[in-house]
Amino acid sequence: MYIFLYVTTAVYFIFQILYIIIPIVVSKVKPLQEGLSEHATAVLVPAYNEEKTIENCVEAMLEVDYSNHEIIFINDGSKDNTLQRLSELLDLVPIERTPAGELQYKSVKQLYQSKKHPHFFVIDKVNGGKADSLNAGIDYATGDIVVTLDADSMLERYSLKYVSQYFHNDEVIALGGTVKIVQGAERDQDGRVMEKFKGPGLIKSQILNYMHGFYVRKLTQSFFNSIVVISGAFGAFKRDIMYKTGGFRSTVGEDIDITLKIHQYIRANHLKKKLIYAPEAVCYTECPENLKNFYKQRIRWQKAFVDCILLYWSKLSHQFSPGISLFFAIDGFLLGTLTAFTMIFYVVNALISGEHLLRVMILLFITLLINALQIIISIYLSEKYGSRYSIWDKVKLFVFSQLEMLTYRNVLLYINIVGTFKYFDTDESWGFIERKGTASISQQTAASSQ
Repeated sequence: MYIFLYVTTAVYFIFQILYIIIPIVVSKVKPLQEGLSEHATAVLVPAYNEEKTIENCVEAMLEVDYSNHEIIFINDGSKDNTLQRLSELLDLVPIERTPAGELQYKSVKQLYQSKKHPHFFVIDKVNGGKADSLNAGIDYATGDIVVTLDADSMLERYSLKYVSQYFHNDEVIALGGTVKIVQGAERDQDGRVMEKFKGPGLIKSQILNYMHGFYVRKLTQSFFNSIVVISGAFGAFKRDIMYKTGGFRSTVGEDIDITLKIHQYIRANHLKKKLIYAPEAVCYTECPENLKNFYKQRIRWQKAFVDCILLYWSKLSHQFSPGISLFFAIDGFLLGTLTAFTMIFYVVNALISGEHLLRVMILLFITLLINALQIIISIYLSEKYGSRYSIWDKVKLFVFSQLEMLTYRNVLLYINIVGTFKYFDTDESWGFIERKGTASISQQTAASSQ
C-alpha cells in the first residue's frame, strides 16, 4: 500500500509541475483577425425544465456579434413552461425542415421559427435526455460548425467570432471555450465586466475551481492534444465529425464521451487533427448555490468519468494517443479517483498509529505550495485573457485557495468516492440541478471586456 502511495505521489508531482510550466510557456492571446469569413454555425441549446434560466440565455444570444449563425433550442419534453416561455420570448410559428437523418433520437413533435428573430429556432421533441436532444439539434442544424451550450450558459458578445477564427485552422475539428461563473461577475460604473470574488464559500470555491481548471489544466492538455473533456457548457465541433462518430451517446456524461470518441476516431483514421482549448471564447454559467445541488452536479460528473473509464480503459493503449492515456487514465483516474481511497487510508492510519505523521505534514506543505503556485498562475492567466479582478479580490482569491485545500477540496474528495460507488445506480437521466435564473450579465457589458 505504501509503495503504491509513494509512486502515485511522485507521479502526482510530475503532473503538477507540468501544470505549472506549460500554461506559462504556451499562453498567447489570439486577437480577432479582421476580414476572416464567418463559418456557418449552429448553436444548440438543449433544455429540460429551464423556464427560470431560458430568458437569460435568449437575451445573451440576441447580443452575440455574429451574422452567419442560427440558434436552436431543443425542448426535451419539459414538464414546466419552458416551451411556453420560449414562445413568449420569440413569438414562435411552426415550420418544416428536413433533417439530415444521420443520427438517432426520440421523435420530434414540431420545429418552430421565431417571427421576431428569424435565426432562432425551437425543436419540441419527446423526452430522451441531453445527448438525445443534442443529436436532434445536430441533425436539424444547417451550419458547418455546431456549438453546444447548456441552457443556463450566456455567451459573451465575440465568443462565436473567436470560435470561427480557431476553425480556420483545418487541423482543428473540435474545441472548448472558457466557462466562467456568472455569480462571480458584475458591471462596474463604466459598464465594464468586473470579475468579483464574492458570495458564499461554495460559490467562491467553484469560481476558483473553474479558473484553475480552464486556464491551467485545459491549456496544458490542449498543448499535448490531450483534452479529456470538452465541457457541455460550451463546446464547438465540426458537424461532419459528429456524424462520423455517431453523435452523442445517451449516457450520464455525454460531453466526456464524445470527446473521447473523437480522439478515438482521429487515431483510427490516422488523421492530423486536434481538439483544442480556446481561452478567448467565453461564456458564463450559473453554478449551484447550495450543497444539495452542488452534490448532485458533482456526483453526476464523477459517475460520467467512471462510466468512460469502464468503457474505454481496455482501448487506451491501442486506440488512443499516449497523451490521452496519460491525462485520462493516470492524471484523471489514478490520481483523481483511485488515490482518493488510498490517501484517506494513509492519513487515517498515520493519525491513529502516530507513524509517518512527519511525512504527512511534509506532503501537505508541498501540496499547499504547489497549489499556491498554480493559483498565482491562474490569476495571472485569467487577467491575461481578459478578466478584471481588483487587487483586493486577487488577495482574497489567493488566501481562500489555501483554505479551500483543507475544506471544500475534501468535500470533492468525498464526492469522488461516493460518485464512484453511485455509478452503479445506472441512472442516465438529465440529473436536473435546480437553477434560480436570477444571475445574468448583459452582453453589452461583456463586449467591453474584450
